[in-house]
Amino acid sequence: MKWSKSKALSLSLVSAMLISSVVGCGGNVQESVSDGTDVAQGASDATTIEPTETATADSAETTITVSIQTGTGVEEGWQAVADAYMEMHPDVKVVLDLKASDGYDQWVQNVFASTDTTSVDIVNINLAGDAKTGKSINYNDYIDNDSPYSDGTWKEQFEYGKQVINMADNTFDALSLDSVQVLWLYNQDIFDEVGVSVPTTWDELIDVCQKIQDAGYQPIAMPGDYDSFYSGTMGWLAQIYADQTTRSMIEVFKAQPGDYCYDPDIDDYFVYDPTDCFNDDSDKVTQNPVRAFAAIKDGTYAADSVGMKTVWQNFAKVLPGYAGGDAMFGTDADGAKTLFYQGKAAMMVNGGWGITMFMNDMKALEAGEEVKDSAGNVINDMQAFTLGTFNMPSMEGEGIEAKARTIEVANGFLGCVSKDQAHNDQVVDFLMFYSSVEGMSIYINNAIAAGACPSGASLVYGVEYPEEIQNAFSGLTFIGNAQKGFNNTLARGIGESAETFRNFYDYSYKYLTGTITIDEWASEHKTNVMDNLENAMAEKGISDKDLENPANEPTGE
Repeated sequence: MKWSKSKALSLSLVSAMLISSVVGCGGNVQESVSDGTDVAQGASDATTIEPTETATADSAETTITVSIQTGTGVEEGWQAVADAYMEMHPDVKVVLDLKASDGYDQWVQNVFASTDTTSVDIVNINLAGDAKTGKSINYNDYIDNDSPYSDGTWKEQFEYGKQVINMADNTFDALSLDSVQVLWLYNQDIFDEVGVSVPTTWDELIDVCQKIQDAGYQPIAMPGDYDSFYSGTMGWLAQIYADQTTRSMIEVFKAQPGDYCYDPDIDDYFVYDPTDCFNDDSDKVTQNPVRAFAAIKDGTYAADSVGMKTVWQNFAKVLPGYAGGDAMFGTDADGAKTLFYQGKAAMMVNGGWGITMFMNDMKALEAGEEVKDSAGNVINDMQAFTLGTFNMPSMEGEGIEAKARTIEVANGFLGCVSKDQAHNDQVVDFLMFYSSVEGMSIYINNAIAAGACPSGASLVYGVEYPEEIQNAFSGLTFIGNAQKGFNNTLARGIGESAETFRNFYDYSYKYLTGTITIDEWASEHKTNVMDNLENAMAEKGISDKDLENPANEPTGE
């Protein structure tokens, strides 16, 4: 897909990205990946939004308080949804009490620590950690109920198959209604000048990089700091390409007949097919987390596999040599964007939000306005050029089992504090309206005027963006999500501890700079995984004793 520098870019763009993923169109977004299921983007300058006058009457029989993270367009979109809902339900008041992203994780964890007294209802639950356990509404208790806001069940209003379900206890407590896809952006003008085409394999990427470098350009703008390995671009790539090596492990992870989580409605019919990039989606097969961790424990699922070595050997053929050399490790996300915008680097990896940001940034450039990075620094010497996109080039070689997928996830993570049954029912009813065609369209239309940026198509069936926005994503192709289940559990160490990510960065840096061999990298990676395995299991509520009987529901004891 291509975006021309001469195209009229009169867009005020909107996103239904519900949490801190809603950003101003001129900003730079850094995606955050924790356990491989959440995606959060920064709005660090956000401030708490006081409830509007129309949402604070004391006479309400029921008050629903929305305390998600704020960002560009969030208040306007949610207020419009709240007003429409209150018009239909005069006995309900919806209060907006939006929060800044800084410190939100601690704040939301405190909310779940005080569920008996809190007035908060709807939050970004992906940042609540273990504090939410047993204290959040399980949407699966409502998902098959008829919706008052559509002609079917709640489940039929949106793409349920893209939601994250806790396979350990079949809970669904994070409603995500927006798509995010990680892909490559490229400077079409440089590609045309050099005479290269979009690569579809990693070997082709290497060839393209060499020709671009020979022409005097830096082929790739790649952040190589710790944040990139932990929660940004290098972390994304590690997960995406580890997935190419582990597709067959679904035969080990999948629930077996008699397992506590076995679902005969889907699992009776599952057949492994690595040519189908959606083959292991949650609505096609149930994965048993106990079996997954047992496979790691006994070495069936190995961090030092031949496939993992192939992946990192391929990384080393491109990085850092085609990304500025050692300067890559001193480059952050803003620095990579600047190199790309200045026309010095021909390619970069970004999310779908990068397309709409580019469109608006080009509009600003044409108008003679300043374009700034996420830190507020002006990007000097910015060049106008035609933007193109392509999906992840597939690696080939020993241990590679299927074509590359990408991080292609649902985003939003709206969760609810569980209270009494009647209150829970009303809060879920509000979310049913929000997640309907009518509710989501209201959100989108009002957020447009506030200048928010979309990161991808809405997952609510029937929702249409304005034509310019629809066109922005029309050229994107879903190629399957690598960030689900357990396929990339070992991509960056294991679990969520700072230690495992720091270790991963340290030995990966050593390998990419030639200090250690691939075998030494693999050995350190395996040690990192095994040393942190017990903590990672505890994060999922699984104990060593549970591994002895994987058919049983884990107790964590």
